[in-house]
Amino acid sequence: MKRFKLLIILLFFGVIFKAEAHPSWGIVVDDNGCIYFADVMHNGDGTLWRIDPNSNELEAIFTNFHAHQIYLKNNEIVAAIAKWRSGEIEGEGHNYLFKYEQNIKKLDTLLFTDDWDEFHGQVFAASNDLKNVYFAFNKQIHLKSLNGKTATLLPRKFDRISTLTTDSNNNLWITDSKYKNGTLFKWSSADGLIEIANNLIPQEPKNPIFDEPHHQMFYGISFDKSGNPLVTENANRSIQSINDNGDVKSVYSSELHWSPNGVYYKNGHYYIMETGYNKKHLGPRIIITDINFKPIRILDIDFAQKRLR
Repeated sequence: MKRFKLLIILLFFGVIFKAEAHPSWGIVVDDNGCIYFADVMHNGDGTLWRIDPNSNELEAIFTNFHAHQIYLKNNEIVAAIAKWRSGEIEGEGHNYLFKYEQNIKKLDTLLFTDDWDEFHGQVFAASNDLKNVYFAFNKQIHLKSLNGKTATLLPRKFDRISTLTTDSNNNLWITDSKYKNGTLFKWSSADGLIEIANNLIPQEPKNPIFDEPHHQMFYGISFDKSGNPLVTENANRSIQSINDNGDVKSVYSSELHWSPNGVYYKNGHYYIMETGYNKKHLGPRIIITDINFKPIRILDIDFAQKRLR
């Protein structure tokens, strides 16, 4: 019995530390200026939050919501959930893909499965017409047609797929935290897989959130006002912009003990979600910046009171 209790304790703290090292990065802003972001650290398995920056109203849209990425497509939030089924063996759990129309607060489930080979909801991206979804599993990228079967998209096995996303032209963007010290890829059916930039994660960072190299990784991929990809990473705690030539520029750095997870551009502002770690979990919090990534407002959240401080 003592060995069993010790195992449960070790598993518990292992899950907590993994969540701190691998937080959510999904953040979007709708046409009304309301901010939606995913958070795996509060309310059981996690929460989808909504902030109205004008009224400072904070609302938990869904709880027990374990999502890392969310998208805004056609004024609907698209999210996927990979929810561990307690007591089951590795490879079993609830995986959902759904869309949420925030104006009428309607939720539609697009896909549900317990089969990780059919769909796994942790790292995913969706086509703009919502007919296809890409997801990462067993170091490969798979394509799931919502009207058909799942197929492996590429024969290639990646080292560590961190994030997937699609752009306005339906190109698929991929980050691999381990390949060539951190690589950004782009894939399309016309051009295949292209390495855009390498060495995006420093190997000897000065003040990383976590000292362990296996916890130094990419978080989100987004796009700036010109459509260039923005990649967040927690080793140097930075957002990096990459142009069509593969040139890399660091455009934002977080304060000590904080790291950018997700970033979203809307109407001349960037909305940056940060989390941190300093002997305990910090955040998430939202930094609103100008067009040059200069912070103009910090939305610091009191999760216990469910309000902005």
